[in-house]
Amino acid sequence: MDNNDYKDEVIERIAAVRKSFPLQPIVFVGSGLSRRWLSMPTWKDLLGWAIDECSDIKKPLNFFMQQENGDLSLVASRISKDYQSWAWGDGREHFPDILFESEVPKDIYLKYHICRYLKSFGVKVIDDHSAEAEAFSSIRPQSVITTNYDKLIEAVLPDYQPVLGRGLITAPFANIGEIYKIHGTVDKPSSVVITHDDYSGFSQRRKYLTAKLLTFFAEHPILFVGYSIEDENIRNVLHDLDQAMEIPGDLVSNVFVLSRPTAPNPATEKIVQVSPSKGVRVQAIEAEDFQWVFEALGHNAPLANVNPQVLRAILARSYHLVRKDIPRQMLEVDFDLISTKTSSEEEFAKLFGIADLQPATEFSAKYPFNLTEVGKKLGFPGWHRANTLIAKIRDETGVDIKASDNQYHCTVRISKKSKAQMYSQDAVDLLACVRDEQPYNVELVGAPEDDQA
Repeated sequence: MDNNDYKDEVIERIAAVRKSFPLQPIVFVGSGLSRRWLSMPTWKDLLGWAIDECSDIKKPLNFFMQQENGDLSLVASRISKDYQSWAWGDGREHFPDILFESEVPKDIYLKYHICRYLKSFGVKVIDDHSAEAEAFSSIRPQSVITTNYDKLIEAVLPDYQPVLGRGLITAPFANIGEIYKIHGTVDKPSSVVITHDDYSGFSQRRKYLTAKLLTFFAEHPILFVGYSIEDENIRNVLHDLDQAMEIPGDLVSNVFVLSRPTAPNPATEKIVQVSPSKGVRVQAIEAEDFQWVFEALGHNAPLANVNPQVLRAILARSYHLVRKDIPRQMLEVDFDLISTKTSSEEEFAKLFGIADLQPATEFSAKYPFNLTEVGKKLGFPGWHRANTLIAKIRDETGVDIKASDNQYHCTVRISKKSKAQMYSQDAVDLLACVRDEQPYNVELVGAPEDDQA
């Protein structure tokens, strides 16, 4: 297949997915895009630079790589200790006085120094890729999820709102025009995920993000760009989704991984190995020039002429409705009027005659576990023993907690043909009592209404 034929085929595949998944794409952006557009360093090169900057570190990067078996997060943890000593000694002039308060985390000095360095690269896309950046903005993605610390995406999508920290959990998953900075940002060095402890903490929070991502993967085209197919971030996301959804062996047609060619014949599919025994098949796009790929994803984008800030204001102040089907009709919208009326919640309420109800993310926070995770929290290797405990409750009380949506369990519709069963901390506590043969009481209360099912 020559290059033109491959390009035509990819465009057709994208068009088919856009037709089947008509909502706006979700884009995952990795460090490769920052290297491509801003000439940013790799993570390894960044740590090498940090080592060279600190006079208290006497060994080169390869020494630490050798000692930590190539684990860069462990290398970052090691040198963060040297940075603390350096900051309190010869390197103090490099850091503001506020960082020397007793309550400031000891790893802040490494993070601050790295963030200041990354800011020095700016956010102006190099000329060779300015057309790519313009094409990327034409996608008008519903959301961008990035592991990058820099502010490149905020510059390319200036109407989008960055979200980090607690906002990653509490922000409504249905919002539009947001950049989820899941590894932190250069504007807040303490938020940066770089040391081994940072990654351990992020791993604990990841299940809540996965609960939010379920709807994204069920309803939107998904693009990964700036990641290699072996990247741990891709593997982790797809592994968590597989745990929740049990992704079949078929091609996941709405997930694309965009990368540069690695062989003479560009690939159309790739397998992401999410566990030793499971691979997930996704669509592959290989190209030297990303512009035409972004343009294909943005073709006929329904949000092309709509300010995401306006839509975000609408969604932030909209109602939490019901999970049942409701009558639908076409609605003509005067966006100039809405833009002036969404500046405050009071004005929005007057315009539509409604008021806020509970945020959609209450659902994700209440039911963060699939049955495998429930089993592991109970000390079992997988889901089977937890399922046996649920059956024991049913046999002893006549109540099947999986038969309805309640405070223990809720069914999440992933697509027309598949569902995921999600469980709460209340379920874990209940099953722990059953496991330990302790007295327990089952009194079902309806789950928070949600449009997931």
